[in-house]
Amino acid sequence: MTHRVVLLLVAVVAVVAGSAGARDIRLPEEAPVRGNVLVAEAFTRAVGDEVVPIEYPAWPGSKGMKPSTWFAVRIEAHPGDVIVLAPGDYDAEIWIFTPNVTVRTDPGATSLAVIRGTIEVDADGVILERLAVTASTDPTTSGHGIEVNRSRARSITIRDCSSSGNQWTGIHIIGASGTIDELRVERCILQNNGMDGMDSTSVRRLVVVGCTITGNGWGLATGVGIRIGHLVGDVQLLNNVVADNRHADVYRASG
Repeated sequence: MTHRVVLLLVAVVAVVAGSAGARDIRLPEEAPVRGNVLVAEAFTRAVGDEVVPIEYPAWPGSKGMKPSTWFAVRIEAHPGDVIVLAPGDYDAEIWIFTPNVTVRTDPGATSLAVIRGTIEVDADGVILERLAVTASTDPTTSGHGIEVNRSRARSITIRDCSSSGNQWTGIHIIGASGTIDELRVERCILQNNGMDGMDSTSVRRLVVVGCTITGNGWGLATGVGIRIGHLVGDVQLLNNVVADNRHADVYRASG
């Protein structure tokens, strides 16, 4: 299988030879991480004799759909691949549409990759590990740190990450419909976000373990540490520090 990284900003196509199995995709060695970044298995499709860009749901915009050519950087990844980020600061908005991929800071690095924008998870089985997401305050973008689309994801793990200093929520659930079977948030820091540290909607099993969730709600009087929707089923909150959040530390909707 051949994996390609398409760099639209400089009109260069880098072809990276891979095996039939999973591989590590090292960034920014193989592609820059800046602007609007698309992670997907394919970018075009055949319509009769014509090859056209695939459209993906992405803000901003009233229609909510963008062709793959809209993204500044396109990274081809397949299930099982691991996207490895070097430590450093990246001004980027990242959309992940490939299922069962892991995105992490290089395990050999002592500091984290810092994404100054939003990471949106639009696929099932994604793992985010050792990433920092901050300063998502641009009014033309989401304003949330990490977003999980319940219309597309069934099982998501966010581990050893930080999502702090965002305009709205550190970890936010989006999507008009759908249910997440399990959302696991392990050893994360969710601090000083304008709304909530994290929220959950239509999650059958919510597991939050070993997290520090403090100081959220500076931009909204109803901001809380952990917001649990009334449809959430099994809730496990274990060994967390949840304190000093504006409206409540843990808020569970009734209904």
